[in-house]
Amino acid sequence: MTAKQIRKEIIKLSFSTNSPHLGSSLSCVEILVSVFEFIKGKKKAFEVIFSKGHAAMAYYATLYSYKKIKKENIENYLKPNTKLWSHISRANNNFLKFSFGALGYGLGIAAGMSLGYQIEKKPHIIFCILSDGELNEGSIWESLMFISHHNLKNIVILVDRNKLQSFGSTSDVINLNSYRKKFKSFNFNFFEIDGHNVNSLIKIFKLNSLRPKVVLCNTVKGKGVKRIEGLLSSHYYPAKKEDLELIN
Repeated sequence: MTAKQIRKEIIKLSFSTNSPHLGSSLSCVEILVSVFEFIKGKKKAFEVIFSKGHAAMAYYATLYSYKKIKKENIENYLKPNTKLWSHISRANNNFLKFSFGALGYGLGIAAGMSLGYQIEKKPHIIFCILSDGELNEGSIWESLMFISHHNLKNIVILVDRNKLQSFGSTSDVINLNSYRKKFKSFNFNFFEIDGHNVNSLIKIFKLNSLRPKVVLCNTVKGKGVKRIEGLLSSHYYPAKKEDLELIN
């Protein structure tokens, strides 16, 4: 399933349930597609930690497109007895290992898992997807120190840098200035890339590295719905009937 088809599924989910966070869900589609394309058919073990749990619709739509969840589950999104909530929940789900909604702890989980696999000498690769606003959380930087200290090189951190968060631009809320300098100071292998280019992302995943990777993915909030692209209002925006035109 293509990124465009996944976007259509996200828009349908948002419209049918009046769910917000459409902008955040649409910005990270290619990031998710690149990860699932990379791990598809490979024998090596992988973990995907989707820390920006408010963009749950993107994760569910991607899981559905890669046949990780059933059609009846995706059609039951937010309905009575659903297994799929507006923030990622592992309750009653055998395909989701962790719940995510509150930001800041996905990277800590990834770090703990990575160290465990390292101790057990199990060859896992862990992908952890963060939002750029999530980098405001102190727990993220504590986790980065931990990852650096233990050189957990089987972690790939993907930052969805759509430059907007709940109540403003990320540079206005807390300006982190140079991402490159900050991540390199933790001794990470740093990349900055077009976050909507699946092939370029996969090329980075394929690179051998003796250090953990951080990929700063420059994206557009609300990507695919022209009238909300790059707008702060897209954060809490639920899809409208006219947005369904993308499905045709």
